[in-house]
Amino acid sequence: MIKRIAQAWGFAAILLLPGYVDLTSTLGDERMRVPWPLTRLVLAQLADLSIAGLVFAGLLAILRNLKSWPRIRWFALALLPIYLLVCNLRILPFRVPYSSVAIAAAGWVAVLAFLVIRAPGLALKLYRVGVAVLTGAVVFALVMTAQLISAAFWRPGIQAFANPIPAQPAGKPRTVWIIFDELAFRPVFEVRERSLDLPNFDRLRLQSTVYTDVTPIGYHTNLVVPSLLLGRIVTSSTFTPENQLMVRTADDTHWEPFDSSASLFGLARQRGVSTSIVGWYLAYCPVFVGTATECYWSNDDTEDGAPPSINASFAEDVWFPLRIALEQLVAPRAAVTDVAHWESLSHVATVKDMSQHALAALANSEADVIYLHLPVPHPPAFWDRRAQNFGVGGSYLDSLDYADRFLGQILDVLESQPRWPETTLIVQGDHSWRTKIWRTTPGWSAEDERVSHGGEWDPRPLLIIHAAGQTSAATVSSPTSLMFVHDFVASQIQALAR
Repeated sequence: MIKRIAQAWGFAAILLLPGYVDLTSTLGDERMRVPWPLTRLVLAQLADLSIAGLVFAGLLAILRNLKSWPRIRWFALALLPIYLLVCNLRILPFRVPYSSVAIAAAGWVAVLAFLVIRAPGLALKLYRVGVAVLTGAVVFALVMTAQLISAAFWRPGIQAFANPIPAQPAGKPRTVWIIFDELAFRPVFEVRERSLDLPNFDRLRLQSTVYTDVTPIGYHTNLVVPSLLLGRIVTSSTFTPENQLMVRTADDTHWEPFDSSASLFGLARQRGVSTSIVGWYLAYCPVFVGTATECYWSNDDTEDGAPPSINASFAEDVWFPLRIALEQLVAPRAAVTDVAHWESLSHVATVKDMSQHALAALANSEADVIYLHLPVPHPPAFWDRRAQNFGVGGSYLDSLDYADRFLGQILDVLESQPRWPETTLIVQGDHSWRTKIWRTTPGWSAEDERVSHGGEWDPRPLLIIHAAGQTSAATVSSPTSLMFVHDFVASQIQALAR
C-alpha cells in the first residue's frame, strides 16, 4: 500500500510540476513577483496533487486486477515517460518541437517492443527499473510538498505607501525614468515592420537622444533592475520569506542584503530629493519602504510556469491544471493554446492596473524623481493592434503598438504640465526582446517567428533620453553600457538637490 501511495504521489508531482514550480523555487521568484499571500494558490496545487494521485492510484488498481495486466503494463511503460515529458515541455529551458517528441516516442516504443518480443528478460528488468524510479519519485514529491506548505505561510510586505510631498513650483527640475520591460531597440528604431506604426516613439525621438548600440548588463529583470538601482552588476538575487532582497554581485560572490540606502532612491533620500515608484515584478515597496517617498507595486500575472492565477477563483485554479494535464494526453496542441490564453488574460489585468497607476503618478505626484517600471511590451501578448483593444493571441509587435500608445499618453500628460520644460525623461528597456526564451513558450505566434527570423536575438535594449528643454534629435552610436543609466540618474539627483 505504501509503495502504491508513493508511486501515485510521485507521478502527480511530476505531472503537475509546471503549475507549481515557481511556488517551490529556492530563488523565491514567486514571492518576488506578487504582493499577495500564496495560500490559496498553494491549496489549489495541493488539491490537484491529491486528485491526480488518487486518479492514478485508482486506475492502476483497476488495471492490475485485469487478467490482461501482464500485457497492459508494457503499454503503461511505453506511455508514461512520453506523457510526463509532454506535460513538462513548457518549463524546459529550450524548445522541443512536437515533431521531435513524436520521433523520440516512436523510437522508445520501437525499442520497448523489440525487447518485449526478442529479450523479455531484459524487458522485465527495464520494467522493474521504471517501477523503482516511479516509487523513488516520492522523495521529489515530498520535497515539493514541504516547499509548497512553506510557501502557504508566507505573507507579503507592504504593497503601497505615500509620504506627503509639498507642492512644487513650476520651474523646479524633475526627472521621469521609465522602464518598458523587454523593450528592444531593433524593432522600434532600426528594422521596423512595415505594418507597425509607432508615432509616439518617433515623436519622442525628434526631441531626444537615441543610443543605438546599448550593451546589456543582464538577461533577466530581477538582475538588471537591481543592478541599475545599485550601480553594481547583480549576478544573482533571491527574495527571502522575510521579504528581504538578497543579491550577489560581480565584485562580491557572497550573498548580501540589497542596501536600499546605497541605491539611487537612497541617494535621493540623502539629498532631500523626493521619489515616487510605480513598478511591477519586483517587490519595490517592501525593499524601499524606508527609502522612497511614494510607492506602489503589483503583478496579476500567472506564474512563469502558467497556472494558477491570482485572478481566477479557487475552483478555476484547481480545475485548470488538471484540464491541461488531460489535454496533454488527448490534444496537446489544444493545451498549448489554452495555456497561452490563460497567461494572456492575467497579463492583461497586470497591464491595465500598472497603466492606470503609472498615469496617476505622472498626473498627481509632486515627486522630483518619478520611476515607472511597466509590464509592456513584455510577453505574453495582451493587445490586438488591429482591433485597438486588449486581447489574446497577439505578438510582440502588438505589444509594441500598445507601448507606443501608452507612451503617447505619458507624453500628453507630461507636456501639459508646467514642469515639462524642466523635465528630463528617460525611456529604456531593461533588456531586449528575449526571443530565445519566448520561442519555447505557448504564446509564441507565427508573427513572432517571422519578424524574429526564427528566434534570432538582438541583445540591444532601447535607450532614449530627453534632456530638459531639448528640442532636436541626437544620436549616440558608440557602444554604451546600460549601466550608464545609473550614473546619469545619479547625476540628475545630484543636480536636483542643489
